[in-house]
Amino acid sequence: MAQICLSLTGRSIAENLSVLELYRGKVDLVELRADHLEASEMLHLRSFPERAGLPCILAVRRRKDGGSFEAGEGVRLVMMAKGLTHARMESEANFAYVELESDFHVPAIEEACRIFGTRIIRSYHDFEGSGIDRLDELWSEVAEEADEIPKLALACRGARDFATLLEWSRRLPDRDRILVGMGPYGFPSRVLANKTGSLLVYTSALAAGLPSAAPGHTDPSTLLDTYRFREIGPASEVYALGGGTAVTASLSPQLHNAAFSRAGLDAVFVPFPAEDAASFLASAEAAGAKGAAVTVPHKEGILPYLSSVSDEVASVGACNTILREEGGWRGFNTDVTGFELDILDFLGRKDLFGLRATVIGAGGAARAVLSVLSRLGAGALILNRTLAKARALAKTFDFTWAANDERAQQLVAEKYSDLIVNATSLGMEDGSPAEPFDWYEYQGHEAVYDIVYRPAETAFRRRAMAAGCRTRNGWGMLRHQSAAQFRIWTGREPPSSYLE
Repeated sequence: MAQICLSLTGRSIAENLSVLELYRGKVDLVELRADHLEASEMLHLRSFPERAGLPCILAVRRRKDGGSFEAGEGVRLVMMAKGLTHARMESEANFAYVELESDFHVPAIEEACRIFGTRIIRSYHDFEGSGIDRLDELWSEVAEEADEIPKLALACRGARDFATLLEWSRRLPDRDRILVGMGPYGFPSRVLANKTGSLLVYTSALAAGLPSAAPGHTDPSTLLDTYRFREIGPASEVYALGGGTAVTASLSPQLHNAAFSRAGLDAVFVPFPAEDAASFLASAEAAGAKGAAVTVPHKEGILPYLSSVSDEVASVGACNTILREEGGWRGFNTDVTGFELDILDFLGRKDLFGLRATVIGAGGAARAVLSVLSRLGAGALILNRTLAKARALAKTFDFTWAANDERAQQLVAEKYSDLIVNATSLGMEDGSPAEPFDWYEYQGHEAVYDIVYRPAETAFRRRAMAAGCRTRNGWGMLRHQSAAQFRIWTGREPPSSYLE
């Protein structure tokens, strides 16, 4: 089973040891990134393994390999020699591992490692993405010595690169190895290290404020608490979250993984960032995903790749949930259920007859919102920057449409101000902070609903609150639609954890 390695990037040995104490019990080993240390700290390298009390990796990473070390190779060689000097006492710990790049061969260091019982991690780092195109060639460079641990850390340019890395890993011989897909598109490789056969997964002390050691690192606590990493094995079922690169900030993994745990299921829910719907499906299929949630911007783009769809998808024209069936993927839309349950609770109503609403946006989420408003008897005005999309949706649901700008101020204020719904992703964490409705002057009586739930208060919602409006974010919608997804994927009733 893969182990959790904490990469320490503090400026001093003392700072790194202090941070380690915050994570002790959560990690199996630590990597001392000596390239981040102040020059005066080099004298204390040798003491680190003993003081850490865990197996340690010594890495002095050059800038071209993603590190901070810029001095010459002679200086780096001296640093490694200081760190790997034989223990002064038999009870004193050595570094368990040292990382040496594929182009760094120093017989004296390599021999010292073998004498002192330090295993060599032979690595290659690629931050451009071309490494995925020559996996066999790179493997031959790092896997030449049988007693070394080959490591490939390769940037994924898109979701298909992660799929390629995962499929290629299944053809490798059974030996200790470290495989990492870097960057947002490679994120699943970290959570699914046991699927790639990686000896360990690297993490950074993000919650402690240390710089991330590499692109795509997560915090050990997130890996354990959100993804239940120690419970994921080669046979665990995978469920994916497909969307743009912002999906790694989604709260859906917390909901679904907690539910899988509560239900006693050997399953894990993982974000799969993807540049388009086809690439997302390629990566999900490579991971053997049984089902998936689909979010912006792929809710409409996923439709051509589905073999069948539910009635809700057919009527709404957007899909947020897929299930692997014999012959392909079946699409569902649980946004409809999620929004309906939460909006009725927010407004304290059993239906929406007589209500006049303004909906901002014309994407997949807006389609679900408009479907609910139509079915529950509300009238609606659709606002969107792209008029053609607003016009098409208005025709579908027999609603009114207009441009999303100040020219609609009077129309909204006088006819469609009972409920204002932001159905765009604007304001979402790690996305655009812009407010989609900044030209509107609230009167205070409007009920304002923002489907964005992270952050809990967006600029859109804060301005409405300041004007005295009742507001709600999309957290309740997410919980309800996630519970419906669980039911579709597993055929079981969702546990109460979704709504707690």
